[in-house]
Amino acid sequence: MLIDVDVVEEVRETLGDDTFNAFVRRMLDEVAETQAALLRLLRERDFETLARTAHRTSGSAASIGAKGLHAALKEIENVARSEAAAQRLPDLIAAVPARARETADALSSVVTG
Repeated sequence: MLIDVDVVEEVRETLGDDTFNAFVRRMLDEVAETQAALLRLLRERDFETLARTAHRTSGSAASIGAKGLHAALKEIENVARSEAAAQRLPDLIAAVPARARETADALSSVVTG
């Protein structure tokens, strides 16, 4: 499941349409910035900072009901703290833009303006 419609509707009702839409756009921008940071941190082999960075953005995704994106970032966070980090992270990080696009598409049906 890419988005949790119940969470999306609850947050939208709480924030109002304009604030919710701005929050979604900001979260998607944050994901793009995070992906760039994750790639840099991977090159630097700074797995602890990489895990914290993924954790922060996964929280943003979860807060608006972007379950698929949240899960992908949580997996990156968990793998970054494992012995398999160097081997598994490149593919996981490379998949983030596609998951963000899928999430944006799924949210487009509920985001106005």
